[in-house]
Amino acid sequence: MIYRTFGNTNLKVSAIGMGCSGIGKSLHHRNDKESLRTLCEAFASGINFFDTAPNSANVAIARLLSTALKSNRKNIVISSKAGITFSPVGKFAKRIKPFLNPVNEIFNPIKKNLPNLYRSQRRNNFSKEFIFKTVEGSLKRLQTDYLDLLLLHHPTNQVLESGDFCKPFELLKAQSKIRFYGVSCDSVEQAILSLKLPEISVIQIDINMLDLEPIKSVLPLAVRNNIGVIARLPLAKGLLTNHDSNTKAEIWAYDREVFEERKMKAERLRFLVNENRTMAQTALQFLLKQNGISIALAGFSNRNHLSEIVETIYAQTLTDKELEEIYSL
Repeated sequence: MIYRTFGNTNLKVSAIGMGCSGIGKSLHHRNDKESLRTLCEAFASGINFFDTAPNSANVAIARLLSTALKSNRKNIVISSKAGITFSPVGKFAKRIKPFLNPVNEIFNPIKKNLPNLYRSQRRNNFSKEFIFKTVEGSLKRLQTDYLDLLLLHHPTNQVLESGDFCKPFELLKAQSKIRFYGVSCDSVEQAILSLKLPEISVIQIDINMLDLEPIKSVLPLAVRNNIGVIARLPLAKGLLTNHDSNTKAEIWAYDREVFEERKMKAERLRFLVNENRTMAQTALQFLLKQNGISIALAGFSNRNHLSEIVETIYAQTLTDKELEEIYSL
């Protein structure tokens, strides 16, 4: 495994991190034993960064993570988030989504509308009281005394411009309940606003071979300010894998035209796949080559996925010519 200094923190993090949202919550592939084995093997393979979020669907994830890694707590870096909640309707939509995965075509209309319903019911809450409550809940579920990293979740531009969220985060830091904090950004604009805040240590943003803008507009600023960068969605919700359909990108697409355009763009990148490198490995290799990215945050739910992800380190390296072709597309 490759390890990197995490921005202006004293943490050493694996260049490939584990996004934990895919384990322990879906009836479609619910297998706690496999999830525990996957978490343990991820750590054994050298992955030491685990990203979580405190919504209701991730209660099981926190329990599994604490069970698998509690004895190695000092050797792992756990990230969580604070700043959003859901209306009763939104919470219900999130809870029933896993039940719709395994069922037949009759539920397809419901499944297609569920992502938009879920998003429309999301609410911001950046109050001190809510942030403290969220962190206390995360600590309890994870069975730990502290979070290594706390990220402001789905911020507004206004809260980033004011920087007021830093006050409760600083209080949590003074109480040793968090070690460092940053922002999980929804856009390049938010990332640039976040990088102006001297208190933060890390930003998280979508970066992959289909979302290249942060590479030229965000990474140079992050390097200059010594801020760690977590590249979220490195596989573009499944478009940059060997799977041809039924990806998370398709199921949760905001706009069908945009989805089809991104899918076509991903197809044009398949020339990069060969017998020594899968599409997912190619996508991760691309990020590992970018100056300023601390962690490529991959999501995987079983040991087969884990094996492919970890073998990225040993897969055939992208050439300069291949990198140029990626940028040209």
